Amino acid sequence: WRLSSVKLENKRLQQTDRGIEMSAPLDVNPSASDIPTVVKQLREVFLSGRTRDLEWRRGQLKQLLLLVKENSNEIQAAVQKDLGKGHPFEARVTEVVLVKRDIEEALSHLDEWAEPDRVSTPLALQPGASSIRPTPLGVVLIMSPWNYPVNLALVPLVGSIAAGNTCFLKLSRHTQSVAELLTSILPKYMDMTALKVDGKGGRDFITSLLQPKYDHIFFTGSTSVGKVVYKAAAEHLTPVTLELGGKNPCYVDKSVSMEFAARKVAFGKFFNGGQTCVAVDHCLVHEEVYDKFLDEFKKVITSFYTSDPKSSPSLARMVSVGNAKRLQRLMGKEYGRVVYGGDADPDQKYVGPTLIVEPNMESELMQDEIFGPLLPVLKVKDVDEAIAFIQPRPLPLALYVMSRDDKVKEKVISNTRSGAVGVNECVVHFSNPNLPFGGVGESGMGAYHGKRTFDTFSHCRAVLSQPGVKLVDLWAKYPPYDSDSIKYPLAKFATGLHF
Repeated sequence: WRLSSVKLENKRLQQTDRGIEMSAPLDVNPSASDIPTVVKQLREVFLSGRTRDLEWRRGQLKQLLLLVKENSNEIQAAVQKDLGKGHPFEARVTEVVLVKRDIEEALSHLDEWAEPDRVSTPLALQPGASSIRPTPLGVVLIMSPWNYPVNLALVPLVGSIAAGNTCFLKLSRHTQSVAELLTSILPKYMDMTALKVDGKGGRDFITSLLQPKYDHIFFTGSTSVGKVVYKAAAEHLTPVTLELGGKNPCYVDKSVSMEFAARKVAFGKFFNGGQTCVAVDHCLVHEEVYDKFLDEFKKVITSFYTSDPKSSPSLARMVSVGNAKRLQRLMGKEYGRVVYGGDADPDQKYVGPTLIVEPNMESELMQDEIFGPLLPVLKVKDVDEAIAFIQPRPLPLALYVMSRDDKVKEKVISNTRSGAVGVNECVVHFSNPNLPFGGVGESGMGAYHGKRTFDTFSHCRAVLSQPGVKLVDLWAKYPPYDSDSIKYPLAKFATGLHF
């Protein structure tokens, strides 16, 4: 497709194609008291049929792609500022490149995804045609987090638009530069009669935001807030997608190179400063290679971030002073023994890469998601002990295994549960649009990416269509029923059922 550089002209609809009057939209940062009105406006636009049109959907996806392309440098700069990323690589890849890729994929496959799927029709229902038709859900609420503030806002939005919904997009206020940027540029590109966005509201605003009825809520964030969202959704029987997190374990087997394993784990732990829902949370290392792994891991930290990680532009800062203070506290002696790192400067939102052994299993360090650059390492006798450690704990969003032994790999995969598994790789499965991304149990419900994002915001509607001609109507199905009449054997023959 060729994209015009001309922005979509966002004229407010005074009247829809069906003649329904629209009130003036409150597009950006509405007050809590305005939320019922805003949701009502979104529902009116959806019911008008405007967003169901494939050309409207395609046009909006093109505009969203144009927004990302024309503002890629500003997006990158805002993410770098909010998350203290000195080097642009992480921000560019996750917040620009991957977002563009998802929009382009949706544009390439929109007709295919929206096409009704013809299925067979049994003899008893002939002459009929059966199909499964993807239909939009209606008004959806997307609540995005601060750790990947553009990607985790716009990628779900891509699916919502592609499926034909209207949307309220709630951005995180903790990444204020990104929130200010998106709330300022979205109205310049998008049809804001079908999209409302907030980037300022805090706890009280979110409480009000969860009160109206939506047709789907897509939430990415902590388990504690996810429970609040789930409870509010239950009041209206609203379906939800919850992308949460968890304590993602990594088993390091004796069969793999420790230099290789250390590099993979370090990347999976320290990318985005450890503030990634699929980051390695802790390692379980085979006792025969435990010391070697620790030695190699220390070397890898130095090779990644030099001997002075605080000065490295490649290591992201924590999102807030409060988060940095929390992580500094977790490095105390009561939580475990620090064998590398342990430095922090909360006022600068800095926490250094830290290696912790002999962790206190009952402490917050091993009970809650760490979400920072602290890696507890435990020694295990073998893969069986690692599996026994993993099995009774809350189900993680991801699980990783470093091994060259196929039997060990399969044993871990077959005897554990998690949202995803990475074998000799960490974190990057997130970037494959052909893999479902989502949790299980405590780490969430539902999945998205690629076509699954479209499916998440669609209802698979069953359609059975008959020609409406009396001559071909199966009269044997109608009362009165009499086993002695010809109706009975005819019904048995036509349906193929054993009465």
